[in-house]
Amino acid sequence: MTTLKELAEFSVPAATVGAAAGLVAGILGSVAGQSFGGAIATGIGLGLPLMVFGAGYAVLVALGKVPAGVFAPAAVYWVIAFPLSLMVHAIATEWVVAGSPGLPPEPWKFLAFRALVSMGFAIGFLWMHEQLGRHWWPRILEHNRYARRTVEQYGHLAAALEARKAATGRGRRPAKRVA
Repeated sequence: MTTLKELAEFSVPAATVGAAAGLVAGILGSVAGQSFGGAIATGIGLGLPLMVFGAGYAVLVALGKVPAGVFAPAAVYWVIAFPLSLMVHAIATEWVVAGSPGLPPEPWKFLAFRALVSMGFAIGFLWMHEQLGRHWWPRILEHNRYARRTVEQYGHLAAALEARKAATGRGRRPAKRVA
């Protein structure tokens, strides 16, 4: 299997998170009163860049540039990627509404505010990515070196956490019996 194909296969959970976010945005747009076309544009305008950036994050994990399951690198990544995704969404929305693409008023303020709220998305992305990945990566690890490496990395992380918990005596203690 070629490296590009392996990376694409490894990135399925991350791209799925972006697709889910786009679907939710489209549904919320519809509920808020957008036309069907507007809701579709909202979903695609947000979902597509989140899928691309999500896959980009997964590639960084796969190549060992970012450790799997660690929040700080995900937060740094999404403080840039999330505002850019919302900028693409705003441009696409303007295109649908006004007939030509355009930037939101005060684009730097737009990006700065979205950077502030990106931490919430980073937390949700990382959680969903791990939840989907823990079901997907074991299925493909026999033929995908990136999945194998990531599953091993999570195994080492779990072992280290268990050892630290045992060393500090914070493991589960048997429940006391009440007579």
